[in-house]
Amino acid sequence: MLVTGLIVVASLFVLVGLLEVYARVVLGLGNPPLWMADPEIEYLPQPAKSYRRFGNRISYNAYSMRSRDFPRNKVNPDELRVLVVGDSVINGGAQTDQQALATTLLENKLAESLDRPVLVANIAAGSWGPPNILAYLRRFGLFDADVVVIVLNSPDYADAPTFEPLGPKKPQRKPVLALQELHGKYLPRYFKKNLGLRRKRQPPTPEAIDTCLSAVRELIRMTRQAGVTVLLAQHLKRSELATEPEIGHRMIAAVAQEAGIEPIQLGPEFAKALRDGPDPYLADIHPNEHGQRIIADVLFDPIRAAVS
Repeated sequence: MLVTGLIVVASLFVLVGLLEVYARVVLGLGNPPLWMADPEIEYLPQPAKSYRRFGNRISYNAYSMRSRDFPRNKVNPDELRVLVVGDSVINGGAQTDQQALATTLLENKLAESLDRPVLVANIAAGSWGPPNILAYLRRFGLFDADVVVIVLNSPDYADAPTFEPLGPKKPQRKPVLALQELHGKYLPRYFKKNLGLRRKRQPPTPEAIDTCLSAVRELIRMTRQAGVTVLLAQHLKRSELATEPEIGHRMIAAVAQEAGIEPIQLGPEFAKALRDGPDPYLADIHPNEHGQRIIADVLFDPIRAAVS
């Protein structure tokens, strides 16, 4: 019995070891992008860190942007600086390589078209709403930007910060084992999605709506006050394209129009891609690499017109 027990224990160790290797090598787990809590911004990526995730490169600069490093202020007065701010749609997540981000593609396209130095900064994080973006720009400033592009989706009209403790979805330190990440982050997500265990979202409170729409107004005001051109683009979920835009889409558009801004609509090009292919979505809201290209293409002309 002792020998049998030792064989079972040894077999379990071997199995765990094989699973750990599989999780690290095949799934790319064990070295997740790290986050830090913040009393004003709520949370943001830990600065000056790079990762290799699911075969994709993910890099954050000294300002927690998913962008290349650059000085806070312009060195070359001919440089065009564009800040694109938003949530996971712009951040791209681990499923999108740094070179496939809309901001990277847009930077390259603008530089080639305008024949001048161009920086397009990616200031975004998963589940950021307008108050998070506003808090970030108040903290770090506008980096000598010429144009700020605010990219919002329908749920952003009520996506107010909660300042809850960061959980497994936003780890603050590297796990000892890749299996820890699989167990804490991905298995719960899988079971919630496939077994119908997701909690129903509670209706947004009037306070959350007011906080978020007020933040959109303030983003527009502070950007204009600094003498910077501000554009606002709206992204639609796949489900909205199949039915109709949610109320948040209309409320955000109304705030922009009150400020004299006609929102740039990403939805028509995403709808066209859904009809003609390839599919531009990873999931209901998140764009894949083709969707990132669509965002870059749609934003190109309005930005070029703004700086001409």
